[in-house]
Amino acid sequence: MSLERLHEHRRLWRAKPVLARVYEPWFSALLDAVPHGGRVLEAGAGPGFLKDAARARRPDLCWIASDLHRTPWNDLAADASRLPLAAGSVDSVVGLDVLHHLAAPAAFFAEAARVLRAGGRLALVEPWITPLSWVVYRFFHQEDCRLSVDPWDPFPTSGKDSFDGDAAVPWKIVRATPPGRWGELGLRPPQVARVNAFAYLLSLGFRPASLLPEGSAPALIAADRATRPLAPLTALRAVLTWETA
Repeated sequence: MSLERLHEHRRLWRAKPVLARVYEPWFSALLDAVPHGGRVLEAGAGPGFLKDAARARRPDLCWIASDLHRTPWNDLAADASRLPLAAGSVDSVVGLDVLHHLAAPAAFFAEAARVLRAGGRLALVEPWITPLSWVVYRFFHQEDCRLSVDPWDPFPTSGKDSFDGDAAVPWKIVRATPPGRWGELGLRPPQVARVNAFAYLLSLGFRPASLLPEGSAPALIAADRATRPLAPLTALRAVLTWETA
């Protein structure tokens, strides 16, 4: 089922150009977080859209796109909690919509810290909980959004599909984790940059329909940036960055 959904997402991406427009700010945030000429591991690469953006806009990077599912467009099939890479072998680990799908977040963070060189960076774009986004994720999204979720064991029952997710996990894990726990995992506490996503909302994401004409996307994306002071109340996403301890 998950592999079928990846193919369906790629089909929708081609058929719905506005998606590339609304995802561009998130791609930019991740590409801006990696050093020039760096070796970058993308975890949870899924349909491969971030890899395509990296190849087009950052040819200086050595990009390794990994995903749990083997696909012809990604470079490596690997569980993010058991990465087949040597210690200290990459400059950055990045991911878009990864953390809130993971059954074992601690193992992922420990593996990211292990494969990063000294001073390396982990950067993720993830759902974030605000008064607006809670309503969106709780009532209008296909994934869970449980404010009571245990962020370190979010899917305790067996049979989890790789697309199963809980939008509250990144927010809860940042709020609930003391600095010492991050140090045990080999990381410094994260930096959080909340991001508005009104353009994404109107695009309806990976649904066939859209309320956002492609030509109007730049104006809505500009509005997302202009309303950044409201992000503590209205953000749907956050850019989360950790550095190795």
